[in-house]
Amino acid sequence: MAAVAAATRWQLLLVLSAAGLGVTLAPQPPNILLLLMDDMGWGDLGVYGEPSRETPNLDQMAAEGMLFPNFYAANPLCSPSRAALLTGRLPIRTGFYTSNGHARNAYTPQEVVGGIPDSEHLLPELLRTAGYASKIVGKWHLGHRPQFHPLKHGFDEWFGSPNCHFGPYDNKARPNIPVYRDWEMVGRYYEEFPINLRTGEANLTEIYVQEALDFIKGQQAARRPFFLYWAVDATHAPVYASRPFLGSSQRGRYGDAVREIDAGIGRVLRLLQDLGVAENTFVFFTSDNGAALISAPKQELDLTTAAPGHLPGEPSPGVVNLNLRPDSGWSFISTTVSVPQNSSSPTSDGPGREPGGQTCPEGGSNGPFLCGKQTTFEGGMREPAIAWWPGRIPAGQVSHQLGSIMDLFTTSLSVAGLEPPSDRAIDGLDLLPAMLQGRLMDRPIFYYRGNTLMAVTLGQYKAHFWTWTNSWEEFRQGVDFCPGQNISGVTTHTQEEHTKLPLIFHLGRDPGERYPLSVASTEYLDALHRITSVVQQHQETLVPGQPQLNVCNQAVMAAAQHSRSGPLRARPSPLRPVRAPAPSHRAAAQSRPAREGRKNARGCGGETGGPRPRAWPCPPSCAGAEPPSPPGPAPHADARLPSAEPAPRVRDTCGATMADPELQLVARRIRSFPDFPIPGVLFRDISPLLKDPDSFRASISLLANHLKKAHGGRIDYIAGLDSRGFLFGPSLAQELGLGCVLIRKRGKLPGPTVSTSYALEYGKAELEIQRDALEPGQKVVVVDDLLATGGTMRAACELLGQLQAEVLECVSLVELTSLKGREKLGAVPFFSLLQYK
Repeated sequence: MAAVAAATRWQLLLVLSAAGLGVTLAPQPPNILLLLMDDMGWGDLGVYGEPSRETPNLDQMAAEGMLFPNFYAANPLCSPSRAALLTGRLPIRTGFYTSNGHARNAYTPQEVVGGIPDSEHLLPELLRTAGYASKIVGKWHLGHRPQFHPLKHGFDEWFGSPNCHFGPYDNKARPNIPVYRDWEMVGRYYEEFPINLRTGEANLTEIYVQEALDFIKGQQAARRPFFLYWAVDATHAPVYASRPFLGSSQRGRYGDAVREIDAGIGRVLRLLQDLGVAENTFVFFTSDNGAALISAPKQELDLTTAAPGHLPGEPSPGVVNLNLRPDSGWSFISTTVSVPQNSSSPTSDGPGREPGGQTCPEGGSNGPFLCGKQTTFEGGMREPAIAWWPGRIPAGQVSHQLGSIMDLFTTSLSVAGLEPPSDRAIDGLDLLPAMLQGRLMDRPIFYYRGNTLMAVTLGQYKAHFWTWTNSWEEFRQGVDFCPGQNISGVTTHTQEEHTKLPLIFHLGRDPGERYPLSVASTEYLDALHRITSVVQQHQETLVPGQPQLNVCNQAVMAAAQHSRSGPLRARPSPLRPVRAPAPSHRAAAQSRPAREGRKNARGCGGETGGPRPRAWPCPPSCAGAEPPSPPGPAPHADARLPSAEPAPRVRDTCGATMADPELQLVARRIRSFPDFPIPGVLFRDISPLLKDPDSFRASISLLANHLKKAHGGRIDYIAGLDSRGFLFGPSLAQELGLGCVLIRKRGKLPGPTVSTSYALEYGKAELEIQRDALEPGQKVVVVDDLLATGGTMRAACELLGQLQAEVLECVSLVELTSLKGREKLGAVPFFSLLQYK
């Protein structure tokens, strides 16, 4: 009710005036214009130091307004960040993530089943209660299915597309992405809206600018306040610009796209001034995530393959297409033009576009910051940001307020005189006090990648709880999210956990995140104390939304494949409802059916891979912007280690190899961190495996298969060894139809016990077993999670010897081979699933 009351203030004043009560005519509520760029980096504007100074209009906007150098996206990828802007909530709350993998980026390709939930209150819905007309121009990216259409979520008008300009496709297995005017499909990319991938020519930005100008003129004529969400995508690869701008930049084709956007924004701001509404219009400029710095092996523009719509590699002479996965979510910093000898050479289109193998720059700049899009380093999430409101926001100011794209939701509501919803957690702050009064508010910035909190910034300090760029598998293929920025122990190619001792950087002194604070310093301890408190509070109150980006289904694209001869009406929808499984938050894709789905779904739409179910867990080419980690631990560079670590070796005893899907499932859930008391040894932790039922079952199955093969029916009992081994002992015993006995630290077992003491690197320890646990001569297998120096396992064998039991074998999930623990077991056989040097 408070929101409704606030929404009627403007209308009430107008009614009183019309009734002749002598009340001064109330001004129209301020207009709101949000300018959201796509993959534009912090360093792409002249005002942020870009040396070619090719953004005069945005630089002037900053001179007349306020610059925010510490402004962040809510995610390093497009869809989740856009959901956060329009809801004011972290993507983890709205379900804009996938649980198909740990810390896996995801977005909304054509075949994804999910999208923005109806339960979310979007900004245009709330502004409508205050009399605003709302329009989105450009990229929506919050779901393709009819129920996710922007006009069903508060917008009154739309010109644009549900996705980025990926393609072209074959319109058979996969349609070209549609372009809509309101409810009507008016064409498709690469067809009615052509994009020349060879030259980079397209007039989409020109169209988007005109749509903005026409909407503003129309609302001004109707004297109605407006909300315009201008979300252009020319700077997302493959970048494009219209003919007048091609070849005009010193920065290549990407610079051409930036120059055209800058010119278009200049036209919009001049129109606001010409109409006399500039002082009644709040304008904010920013980007959805950092610039894409991804480098890859040379990708060629093959002039002899891929007709419009053909998948890369499908022969169709004479038409240009990029030989890279168009829907992968990757943006490449460069492509290469190759001209076959039997074709005529294209003319030069400006700097960086000479045919015959010249490199064509297509990526932005993140200034001094580390890495780029897809990562939770500063380059992936710190964005350019400018606020402009003549007469209200003081000109030429710089605010050091930590800002977030989610703040645009709350700030826009405040501009309109509305309060944010009170029935849910809202993460966005109202930035008007910072803009109008120069006040600074203490707040954290949470860096999420998929379902994982990777880092937190509080004040000048940033703590990394996980580090990861991309997998070794991708990196060895030439895909690099941090080209030229390798920092040992920071830009890791395995998912490295630092939750016990986070990597903490002072972003004021070290914006490039190159020199972590010493863990022994007072500064580190003080920062850790403050950040830990904030993280604990956040996690205690966090309620994740149902993941929307888990499931793909080709039927979702059915509507786009209908009516090739004319425009498609999205209401009523020809698309039959898709009854996809409702995945749980924990690990929806880790179930056995999910693994089978991934096995049958190498890609989405038209790719080989055999028959697949009607709905299946999204493989990397669908809901993940990058392939998952390679099966099992991979080499990584860590500052605490003298050399890179090889992948785990797998013993042949159980007949499993790393190609075995069960073993892959186990290996993916073993995490590493330098917590072992011996210098140079990377400890291995199974906690993630214990959280994942399928991985745990896989480990039990593999151990049971080995024991059946090695010992048949000779085993009487399984002995679970403290502290993690007793978690595996009962389950392994049950799998084999055996009994289980426990060997624990002294003082934890009731009744008469026998005990033994033994030495470890960090001190003395004691184990005990109940005196009547076994009869003399009974045969036992000892199980533990990890074999390191072997002291604990040897002590367990000695205890069993005191009871005159026979130890057939000792087994563990993981073995640290460099510590030679098995040598302490003497003649007792030993087996491990995974071995690490």
